[in-house]
Amino acid sequence: MSYLSVAFRVRGTVLAALLLFCSPSLAQEKQEWTPEQQAIVDLLKNGPMNIETNFENWEDKYHEEWTVWFAGQPTVRQKPAHMERVRDYIGQGAKVISYTAQFADISVIGNTAFARFNAIEELRNPDGSPRTVYYAGTDYLVKVDGQWKVRATTVAFTPQDEESEE
Repeated sequence: MSYLSVAFRVRGTVLAALLLFCSPSLAQEKQEWTPEQQAIVDLLKNGPMNIETNFENWEDKYHEEWTVWFAGQPTVRQKPAHMERVRDYIGQGAKVISYTAQFADISVIGNTAFARFNAIEELRNPDGSPRTVYYAGTDYLVKVDGQWKVRATTVAFTPQDEESEE
């Protein structure tokens, strides 16, 4: 066996091991959260599901001074303006079909936390056409009266076929 064939075999084995052990889906399955982290997962894991029938429940997850920044935009959007836009979209007949979030990290520091995740929202537009939104998000959370609230969100839309960078 030549030196090159051994080198390629070793390289292939190392690459396969890295893919196996660093795979986000496997990391997600094995993730063990502290009680504080789990409370944040529980708050965020359903995203906007059931927003059509219980908008206020969804809106209540967000701090009264919440803002959202869509990467690339020059300014943040304040909670009242964003909630009005979402309420109008849902009121026109849009529906959330499914939501999945894969949490990459949740860092709790006292009464604040960061949650970083990838998400996929399957929607039905008001005209009945399907819409799929892929994004990476970071939520900054604060504890208010013992309950976690999202204080700020950053959203970066990602193409569905984009390869993740290691």
